Amino acid sequence: MVMGYMFCLSAAFVLAKFVRDKQSDSRQSAGDTPMWRFVVWGGFAIAMALTGWGLLSMDINPTYKAFLGVSWMYMITTAFTLAKMLRDKHESDLAAAIYSARAVRSEPRNQDVSNAQERV
Repeated sequence: MVMGYMFCLSAAFVLAKFVRDKQSDSRQSAGDTPMWRFVVWGGFAIAMALTGWGLLSMDINPTYKAFLGVSWMYMITTAFTLAKMLRDKHESDLAAAIYSARAVRSEPRNQDVSNAQERV
C-alpha cells in the first residue's frame, strides 16, 4: 500500500502542476503535447486504479480497508490542496517581487522630478 500511496501522491502532484500550467498559460508550450497530456492523466488514472485494486484485494479486516481507503482519499485531496497552495504562494511572491522592482525603478525618476521642481 505504501508503494501505491507514493505512486498516487507523485501522480497527483504532476497532474496538479500540469492542470495549473495549462490554466496559466493559454498558448501551448513545447512539452504540452497530446502525448504528454495522455501520460499525465493516464499515470494518475493508473495509479488510482492500481492502488484501489490493491486495497480491495488485500486480505485484511474490512475496518482496516475502510481506514486505508479514507486515508488514501484524504492524502490525494491534501496533495492537490498543497500543490495549489504552494503554486499560489509562488505566484504571490513573484507578483510582490515585480511590484517591488517597479517601485524601486520608479523612485529615482520621482526624485529627479522633485529635484527639478526645486531648482525652478
